[in-house]
Amino acid sequence: MHDYYERYKRQIMLKDFGREKQDILKNSSVFIGGIGGLGGATAAYLASAGIGRMVISHYGNLTESNMNRQHLMDVNRIGEPRIDIAVENILKINPDIELEMHNIRLNENKAEKFIEGCDVAVSARPNFPERMAMNNACVKLGVPMIEAAMDDMVGYYFNIFPHETACLRCFVSEDVPDWKELGFGVLGAVSGTIGSLAAVEAVKIITKHGTPLKGKMMHIDFNTMRTITPKLKRNPDCPVCGRR
Repeated sequence: MHDYYERYKRQIMLKDFGREKQDILKNSSVFIGGIGGLGGATAAYLASAGIGRMVISHYGNLTESNMNRQHLMDVNRIGEPRIDIAVENILKINPDIELEMHNIRLNENKAEKFIEGCDVAVSARPNFPERMAMNNACVKLGVPMIEAAMDDMVGYYFNIFPHETACLRCFVSEDVPDWKELGFGVLGAVSGTIGSLAAVEAVKIITKHGTPLKGKMMHIDFNTMRTITPKLKRNPDCPVCGRR
């Protein structure tokens, strides 16, 4: 048996955090769509932070080309479902966490089913149909969502607070025909950094510790380390969130 509060001692020492907010994390649920280089970093750090329950969806088996960025994976298990490998490694980080894993591609109905009852969702899939499914489900359920992505040496994230801030559909069309899944370069540290920032935002949203990014996007060009935070305005005619 381990001492729960001893494990999270350094986190509890954060100014204005304490055992109260640690207990909030322990009793919270998070949905993560995608545990590749970005979502895997989010999952690892949320498990390390003491999240009580994590629901994860990710389709597909491990390939050699995944290994430059997916730290929940194991090079000795090429060809196996990534969900199965992730379960074992997340439990090594936090054996007390409750895990619900799904080796599927998301549609809106499945996203809604998995996200219902969660305190926050993280969108980390490399395709727009699944991202849009998560967006639509979160808006419908009223669950905050962290939209996080990267492409080459650029990464971004923003938080969606349903019917309060812009959702993904406010400025991205439902169909993005020029986007090719896995058709972009990845430096593992870039996807991992954005995934880590998403974990920070999730903890802030759940515990109300600090001030989550709101109404803005954090955009980072890792080639130059230039950061910008453009404002994101709600589209009053958005077919997903603009009807209220």
